[in-house]
Amino acid sequence: MKTHLKRISFLIAVGVSSILFSQKRTEDFTISLPTQKADKSYYKTITVIDRRIDTTSVGIIQQGAFNAKAKVIPTSSLPDQFQHILNSVNNENTENGSLVLYLKQLYFAEVTKAFTEFGYCYFQGFLFAKNEDGTYSLLDKTDTVVDHRSMDVTKEILRKGSEMLTQFIVKNVPRKADTTVKYTFDQIKQFDDTDKQSISLYNSPQLKDGVYNDYLSLKNQQPQKEISNVKFYGNMPKIVRIYEMVDGKEQEIKKDDIYAIIYKGDPYIYLPIENLFNKAEKRDNDYYFTGKLRSGGPNVGNLSIGVFFGAVGVLFTSNPAYPFEQKIDYLNGAFIPIREIQSKKY
Repeated sequence: MKTHLKRISFLIAVGVSSILFSQKRTEDFTISLPTQKADKSYYKTITVIDRRIDTTSVGIIQQGAFNAKAKVIPTSSLPDQFQHILNSVNNENTENGSLVLYLKQLYFAEVTKAFTEFGYCYFQGFLFAKNEDGTYSLLDKTDTVVDHRSMDVTKEILRKGSEMLTQFIVKNVPRKADTTVKYTFDQIKQFDDTDKQSISLYNSPQLKDGVYNDYLSLKNQQPQKEISNVKFYGNMPKIVRIYEMVDGKEQEIKKDDIYAIIYKGDPYIYLPIENLFNKAEKRDNDYYFTGKLRSGGPNVGNLSIGVFFGAVGVLFTSNPAYPFEQKIDYLNGAFIPIREIQSKKY
């Protein structure tokens, strides 16, 4: 599951690149309603703050014998559909509370390998409950992907995705939020920025030099090793070798299993496809970097970038690598492609 979560974020921004191809086909999507009433519910209304990169659809599926790409379009607005879930699960004893869903990602995708289709649905968001004093407290959050494989996955992945959304609401209606931390509505309208205020990577005036084996250590600014020196790739902002001091001598550090390094206060993200570290820059409270992505066939259990390009119909006849501007997903450390870089100087 964690592997899917870290790699599935590619899908969202590349999905936004549905702009890269003309899409006329559509597939309807309606969130299924719960079949049973809740024994207890504190909430009667729900507001949705839609912060998805692409709000025109909820993903791409394949239709017909030739797997034509089709946008998944909600049959009614997502705020209305989430309210329908509440209406359906509530009974006459429901209290008059309010929920707010900060929706970061909701995306379906399908790819085909050999004679098998793979379907995915990614759901990322925060659920808040309104307090009596008009503030809001976090009730739950999700960063989850469900998948399905079969000869024809469309019906099943839409069903599984729908059930995931319904269950997220249903499991929370009988719960009250911990009110230790409270937010204003303005704070939760821009909750990505609000949430980053508690993350060292985003609010530290000076990043700590060193080696970070995973995103969690980078996020918390807890390096695993010190760096004594580095070797740059010519005059480019790329590092090809890193060194540490061992018994008074400089020794090269193996790059395998390293997520990133900080050198002289600057972050460098490791990309195995290039076998080097690319410099990241903080912009608009996010970290952006440029690095190559490779197209290719999907590898189930270790989802490759080819899945995401395939999912939106960006097809390559060979297996070259393409430079993309990318940014770090602050929740899970995944790399989200923003746009292809056309410069020949890369």
